[in-house]
Amino acid sequence: MRKMEEKKKYALPIPRAITTGIVFEAVEKFGLELDQEKPPEDAFDPRTDLPTKDYVPRMLLWGDSPEQVLAAKEFIYKKHEEWINNVDEFRRRRIEQIQRKMRK
Repeated sequence: MRKMEEKKKYALPIPRAITTGIVFEAVEKFGLELDQEKPPEDAFDPRTDLPTKDYVPRMLLWGDSPEQVLAAKEFIYKKHEEWINNVDEFRRRRIEQIQRKMRK
């Protein structure tokens, strides 16, 4: 009997500053799996299970090939750069959208 050959997975840690919408778009577009990094041992009090410090886990994307992960990384960083460069325009449009809904 042959052993099942385990597929190697490639991880892409996502900086906390990247908006989740961009990450979810990349997951869907590139067929990746979404996960989050494991907390360090001292992130939670073992007695109360409450956080001992401001710990926010980073998102991790998992792919089957390095090319897939690199393509997703390029996509995410390009989208994030566009978002940062146009954040004022996005805010203005969102405010107008909310104001139109409130006037009705």
